[in-house]
Parts: sequence; C-alpha cells; structure tokens
Amino acid sequence: MMKWIGRSIYVLAIVFISVVVFRLAYTAKLQEYYDTEVRENMDDDETLLTGLMTSLTIDYYQETPKIYEYISDEGDYQFNLSAYAIGISYGDEKYDGLMFVINDIKIVEDDELIENPIIRMSVTLSHQTLLVNDEYQNNGSIIFDPVLQFSIYNVPALFLFDAPNYTLIPNDDENAEPEYALIETLTLEYSNGETNDNGSYVFDEVPFFVASNEEYRDAVHDDHKDSNFAIDPESYRLSDDFGADGLTEDDIIAFNLVTEKDDLSAYNGVMWRIMLVYVLVVVIITYFLFFHKYVRLKLQRKQEKEVTVSKQAIFKDDVEDEK
Repeated sequence: MMKWIGRSIYVLAIVFISVVVFRLAYTAKLQEYYDTEVRENMDDDETLLTGLMTSLTIDYYQETPKIYEYISDEGDYQFNLSAYAIGISYGDEKYDGLMFVINDIKIVEDDELIENPIIRMSVTLSHQTLLVNDEYQNNGSIIFDPVLQFSIYNVPALFLFDAPNYTLIPNDDENAEPEYALIETLTLEYSNGETNDNGSYVFDEVPFFVASNEEYRDAVHDDHKDSNFAIDPESYRLSDDFGADGLTEDDIIAFNLVTEKDDLSAYNGVMWRIMLVYVLVVVIITYFLFFHKYVRLKLQRKQEKEVTVSKQAIFKDDVEDEK
C-alpha cells in the first residue's frame, strides 16, 4: 500500500514539475523571440507594439486614434510616450484596458548620454483598486531595465484594465453597476544604473515627466509637464461597441484595430530542447527509482545461470576425458 502511495506522490510531483518546466521553456522561447525581433528595434513603434502583442498575448490594440501621446524630441530628456486602447482575454472573460508605452528614450546626465537608462513609470488612481504586494492602493509602477532579459514584468509598458485588482472599485453589492478608478497622475523617472545598499535602483529625485489632471507645482526636468492630462474611460472601452458576436472583422476595420501577431514557430527549437532535456532527466530518475533494482536483479540471476551452465559443461568434459 505504501509503495503505491509513494508512486502516486511521485506521479503528481512529475505532473506539477512538468507544468513549471513547460512554462519556463515557453518563457525561454519568448525571450529568444524578444531578443531577436524586438530588443534592438524598440524605437520602431510597429515592431515594439507587435512584440508586446505577441509576447503578452494581447488580443488587439487600437492603432489610431491614440488615447494619449506626449513627445519630447529636444533637450536632455527625449522620449515618446503613447497610450493605446487594448483588449485581453482571461479565461472566458474579456477586458478593456490601457497600454502606456515609452520608447525613443535619450537622457543626458552631466553632459553625457546615459546608455540604457532604467525607467520607472508610475500611475496614481482616484481609488485604492490596485493590488500590490497583497494590499490595495491607489498607486502602482513598473520598472523597465533594457539590459535585463525579457519577462512580462520587464517591458517598456504599463497596463491598466477594467478588471478586479486593477481599476474596478470593489463593491459588495453584486447588483450594482461596476465603477472604475480614474487615472490622476502619470510619472516618469530614470536611473543611471546606480543601486543602493539593498541592490535597488536609485532613481533621480526629479521626474523627467509628469502628467496630471491638475496643476503640478513640483520640479520636473526640462519642465515636461502636462496639467491637462485626462483619460476618458469611454475612449478605450471599445468592447461596448462590439456586437453580440464579439469582435468581428468589421469591428477590426471600423475601430482601426491591430490583431496580427508574429509567428513564433521559428523559436520552437528553444522550447523543445529544454523539454527534451527535462524528459531525459525524468526518464533517468524514474529508471533508478523504480526499475534499476529489478533490472540489476534480473542481470544477476542471468549471470548466475550462465555460471551454473558453464560449470556443468566443464564437469561433463572432465567425465568424458576420463573415459
């Protein structure tokens, strides 16, 4: 009985580990795609947006009109900040959302161009709806390090969705109409790569861009401020205008949506190499745990049988010689 319990636990462990390894292998596949297709071409809007769509499994983004745009192409702090309406699927649920994307970044510090500056993009909402470290709060941020490997948490984009743990305001009344938090401020900061004693990046005390829905009086580099920042939620809630059949080809054309993703089949080799190594490791471990002792015992018995037969043949030859 204990033997079967042990085998069952082993099988469950293998299933669990297999799922984890498969996810790691798929992430490695995405990393290879991102490094090859996107990393060196981030300043090309179409390449970057397609890369984000493909890597993060976004259903669509609205190419035009943009929900928001701010371009700085002069001075020590140059960048391009854009916001797009997007749609995603999570299981059977579909959500509208916003994607803030930054590229074309050139930051000069002490008369020297910073190579690969680390960017922190932060938002402040009207309500505490963002789940951060198991706590609800009204501000959240992403940190993008262009040198680090791709992950869903290391891209030059910040996402907000009309969904629980994002902008949906919690309400115990299930019959009430859903309400969503609004974006009050968006802030951009940079780090030249310097870290503190804890290994965390040290960001410049003065942001290089602040967008807010009211006058912002604190210092901002090169006075990059937008005090008329206002995102109309209806401007990105596109699914309300889709028909009963959901997103159709007519909707894609009417709303200028981009749905095409890059083909990742060329990077399957990375994924399957990892899975092949994993399968070989599992086979070897399984063999030594459950089969090796039986194989060794069978070989020992075979060898003993061969020795016995050999001895009998020797004795027979001796008898015939005596005759």
